[in-house]
Amino acid sequence: MIIVASGLVFGTYWNVTTTAIPVSGSAYYGYHFPSLWPKGKDVLFLGIPGLSEVTRPQNAVKITPQLSAGNIGHRLMRLLAGVDFSNLRSLFSQEIPYILAFNKPGTPIVSAATLPNFPQFDHQTTASSDKVLVGIYHTHTAESFIPNSGVAHRPGGQLGDIVEVGAALANCLEKAGVKTIHSVAIHDYPSFMKAYGPSEVTAQKMVTENPSLQMLFDIHRDADKRENVTAVINGVQAAKITIVVATGQQDLPQPHWQQNHAFAKLIEAKLNEKYPGLCRGIHLEEWRYNQHLHPRALLLEVGSQESSKEEAMKSMEMLGDILIEILAESRQ
Repeated sequence: MIIVASGLVFGTYWNVTTTAIPVSGSAYYGYHFPSLWPKGKDVLFLGIPGLSEVTRPQNAVKITPQLSAGNIGHRLMRLLAGVDFSNLRSLFSQEIPYILAFNKPGTPIVSAATLPNFPQFDHQTTASSDKVLVGIYHTHTAESFIPNSGVAHRPGGQLGDIVEVGAALANCLEKAGVKTIHSVAIHDYPSFMKAYGPSEVTAQKMVTENPSLQMLFDIHRDADKRENVTAVINGVQAAKITIVVATGQQDLPQPHWQQNHAFAKLIEAKLNEKYPGLCRGIHLEEWRYNQHLHPRALLLEVGSQESSKEEAMKSMEMLGDILIEILAESRQ
């Protein structure tokens, strides 16, 4: 018994003096051996291109506790019996397992302050009611919804249904006192393939003429089957939203992509929290999509050609609700 106890003491000492504790401990919550998880994660993500960059491990702080007979005994009791004397409920939970149900961590509050690389808002600007805070435009202004228009694209440089979807988001924000500018300039005629050239001019003009701009959205609709892009939220059908973040290319530098990505993560997390099922996730693309013009610029795909315009407009109301919440938090 003496030899076993000595081995446990030495093992405990070695573990607590060599394990690096991350600055954000929430990433490892619930793991009994947190030092093993990052290594396993690295091995997994090395086989998935792109994930190794966006999931780079956080810097760690090495903490060496001061040893004493008391804390060695304390750690031994936690190791052998699962009892933590600093939390008496752990003693009872060994005999009454149901007590553990009341010791679950709460859902973390997602905010701009909790995300690395997030471009902080200008608090004075977001508190203003007379400055433009949100910009909306459409690179592919002819995009439409077949159930409403009978075609996926309006011909001859006409404005498509997607413009009304952008207007729905702008109206939602304006009603809440968030001043918004919505461009209906045509960019995809005469050339659909070269639309990002003209739309970059529009986006640059919006940013230059409105230095107070805090968010910039290029709103599209996707090309997919209806069942893949439709969600039922609170009993109402809505078009799912995909957030596209451009990472740039060698000849198309994108210096803001990590900031854009952090902004996308914030929107995704809040949509999942309040309207689960509405967001299809974040897609990283090796291009630019004008997102080099602003640190909080995103491309949004709303539904598909098989969605209805009403479903897409409904999802914009929900997105607007989230954006209003984000701006309100920025003023605190």
